[in-house]
Amino acid sequence: MKAKLIAIAFAACAILIRAVAAAPADTPSAAYRDPPADKAYPASGEGLRIPSGGREMNAMVYVPAGKGPHPVVVLLHGFPGNEQNLDLAQAMRRAGWAVVTFHYRGSWGSEGAFTFDGAIEDGAAAIAWVRKPEVAQHSRFDPKRIVVIGHSMGGFVAADRCAADAELLGCVLLAPWDLSFDARLLAKSTEADRERFAKTDLADVGGRLAGMTARQAVETLKTDGQKWQLAKFAPNMAKRPTLLVVAARDADGAKAQDLLPALNAQHPKALRVEEIDTDHGFNDRRIALQSVVLKWLAALQGAPAPR
Repeated sequence: MKAKLIAIAFAACAILIRAVAAAPADTPSAAYRDPPADKAYPASGEGLRIPSGGREMNAMVYVPAGKGPHPVVVLLHGFPGNEQNLDLAQAMRRAGWAVVTFHYRGSWGSEGAFTFDGAIEDGAAAIAWVRKPEVAQHSRFDPKRIVVIGHSMGGFVAADRCAADAELLGCVLLAPWDLSFDARLLAKSTEADRERFAKTDLADVGGRLAGMTARQAVETLKTDGQKWQLAKFAPNMAKRPTLLVVAARDADGAKAQDLLPALNAQHPKALRVEEIDTDHGFNDRRIALQSVVLKWLAALQGAPAPR
């Protein structure tokens, strides 16, 4: 029996060694390897609540090992938030970044009713919360080193914050949804077209949001969507380090087709653009996504030392 257990252990080690050896040479180790443990200041996770507009939002905080204070990523999910990108959150924590992820008001059990404008306000509220001295002390945050990362609709919210908040280290937009793109498509749509859009493109909304159905979301986009133009953030975004990651097999509304030329027109000094051959959720390129984001974060001024 002892010999059998030893053989199993050796086999497991061999599999692990082969997996590590198979990783591309330029893949950050945080994408596939745990950092050393710290008994005095271990890595931790904690469910907390973040205030916004008189309501409370459900949040999860991932704190890396070490005394800190740690730089922070505020990670914003999309609409309605089925893809949480928590594998990316864990990889960033392994790289020494604290990560705050939360659900907008009216989504996934957070208090209140969901609105697009409300989600934008919630992004600002989350960053303000990270900067509170008592919060920073509790979670070993460095409130002066914050990056905002958003996927899909969260990318729109991240762009809003990147344009408005000069104190951020930088921002990352992952397949950012340009809400005004869909507004243009819906402008000349028929009632039947909008019903079809709600049942196909927004089929995953039901049961996830309070205060907004898929059909109501379509009508809101048709009526008000033009005010949510991603490109309008370009002048101020161009002043900050920005990573834009688009998916080659994504819908056009999430490929930053208006934003990218608007950014280039501002002659940005720290813009990096990556295209990954995948879909909107980066479903078959998760390690590639982690690698791109981790390498960009590591190059920022104020990034933690490699582990």
